[in-house]
Amino acid sequence: MNNNFIIWLKNSRAAKRYSIAAFILCIGYYVLETINGRAQMADFQVYYGAANAFIDGTPVYGRAFGVSDVGFFKYSPFAALPFVPFALLPYTPASIIYYLIMTVAFILWPLYLFFYLTSKHISIDLKKTGIVIFLSVLFLADHIERELHLGNINLMLLIMCFASYHALCRGKQWQSGIWMGIILLFKPHFAILLPYLFWKQKWKAFFSTAATMVIGMVLPAIFKGWSQNMTIFFQWIEAMREHNTSLEDSPNTIYGLVNNYLLGENGGPLLVAILLCIVALLFMWLLIRNQRITQNTDIRFIEFFVLVAAIPNLTHTDTEHFMWTWPLIMYSILVLTSGNLRNIWPSVILMTLSFIPFCLNSPDIVGRTLRDLFDEGGLLGLANILLIINAIYLCLRLQVPQSTK
Repeated sequence: MNNNFIIWLKNSRAAKRYSIAAFILCIGYYVLETINGRAQMADFQVYYGAANAFIDGTPVYGRAFGVSDVGFFKYSPFAALPFVPFALLPYTPASIIYYLIMTVAFILWPLYLFFYLTSKHISIDLKKTGIVIFLSVLFLADHIERELHLGNINLMLLIMCFASYHALCRGKQWQSGIWMGIILLFKPHFAILLPYLFWKQKWKAFFSTAATMVIGMVLPAIFKGWSQNMTIFFQWIEAMREHNTSLEDSPNTIYGLVNNYLLGENGGPLLVAILLCIVALLFMWLLIRNQRITQNTDIRFIEFFVLVAAIPNLTHTDTEHFMWTWPLIMYSILVLTSGNLRNIWPSVILMTLSFIPFCLNSPDIVGRTLRDLFDEGGLLGLANILLIINAIYLCLRLQVPQSTK
């Protein structure tokens, strides 16, 4: 967190108002959850239970932790280590501390993202600071609520991903690779970024990522011994395999959307390969076009975070992972409110349509039937695809001089 950001925080009335409002809402939400007996933080219970099992020498994989019989730990053994300090505490204080950490993250993350984008990419009237931050947070409201309710780590991973991107932009490839390696030890889904590093010839970052993953896989052996560490490692591989599903049956992926709505559920693994190749070719076209127009081979914000946002559309994940589209959402809102484009209404309409399944997919708002249609019927995945396309469209439009007529 650089000094300029801290100075901006001190001087921005909108940032202060957001910080106070967000803190009150997060704490109020926890109090209401506690009163209603819903402050279970089911995902945090899984991490807490896995860390306890790691300490006690009992099985980490193949057993359910917490409030659900499906609360299995599916991350690498390394991913249990950051939760060991929490496991040394009784559950209630540990969960409260973790909730406060999430609250601070939800306050600072959109503020820093706004500061970064307006400093590096998009000039905007600072009077619009409040509305841009509010709209981006409102767009993610359902995912934020779910993250706080479950006590998950998706926002933390997104922040680490941004740290990796920012380090890469500053030429600190080894540091970028360390962040990326840690992320992959939590979520192998982020391997989608490795071909991008290869394409951009970021060799130091590429090898730093690989080295960090190797170290992370070996590190638990310090506590468990080599033989036990290998046993746990293969249990992790088996846990990932057991909790996977056929991609063509995953409703919010591009494969599931095409399979369900165009092929009548007659698609198979070949459909996955074909669509993945099409997506890869389209992204390569974007990379080549950007490089040709800008004559700049440095990593670009849109290129990087399009890949991050596309993860839930290309791999089978939980719906909370659509939170990773946050950088593109704020970028799009900034472009649309900056006054740098003349005709913004097509994008405004597209984002409004996306907002419905993206934010309103709560049974308390639209009812369980519509919520199931959004989450399990693929409309959330379709909305995410539209948001990605819209961000790319706005980025390409900014590369073309706008008519003054």
